[in-house]
Amino acid sequence: MALRDHDLDMIKMSKCLFNRYPLMDHFAKKNIFCVIVSRLQRFFPEDYRFMPDSFLLPDEARDLEIHMRQFPAQTFIAKPSRGRGGDGIILLKRFTDLPKAAFHHEFLVQRYLESPLILAKKKFDCRLYVMITGVDQVEAFLCDEGLARFCTTNYRRPDQNNIKNLYMHLTNFSLNKNSTRFQAPGEKFKEDRKSSKQLFSTILKTLKKAGRDTEGLLAQVRSIAQ
Repeated sequence: MALRDHDLDMIKMSKCLFNRYPLMDHFAKKNIFCVIVSRLQRFFPEDYRFMPDSFLLPDEARDLEIHMRQFPAQTFIAKPSRGRGGDGIILLKRFTDLPKAAFHHEFLVQRYLESPLILAKKKFDCRLYVMITGVDQVEAFLCDEGLARFCTTNYRRPDQNNIKNLYMHLTNFSLNKNSTRFQAPGEKFKEDRKSSKQLFSTILKTLKKAGRDTEGLLAQVRSIAQ
């Protein structure tokens, strides 16, 4: 990522800090990030087992078509490489259901994980933050707190009746806040266990109460961050 002349001048004068690293924007592009992780997976397969089957379109469209024919029961999720906020994301079971844009623009298609961990009958994800203080002798710090984002429709395995229900399958906050079932965080956010956005620490308490190994979970999170 190139710096603008104004930003570069400000840094040289020590008048500001710049919280970006060159080429860091590559990690925000789904296709490029997938290529990076796939390469690491070849060298460190045990450390990158979390990576699902992935296909970069349009270049790997033929490979995807063959794979989907071999595994007709699987569900796939297609995302524009530069998309955000859930825009342009679809779930599909047939190759012919791919949008035309996927054959002309960069798309990432991955096997959809149909058995996610469910809380309050809803799918959710956790957003955690890592601060990297340098790339020459990398040092990273994992924030103790994070956020959990919930879908606004009770989860069911994808089928032809619900595969287009994005409120069931996508956790994007910018999408779910438009749902009539969206529950905004209240004043007691730290103790809130019902809203569509909760603290990561709250999720850990809920999981621990349900008998889950939260220490093991945190160990995995730290391992990925490292």
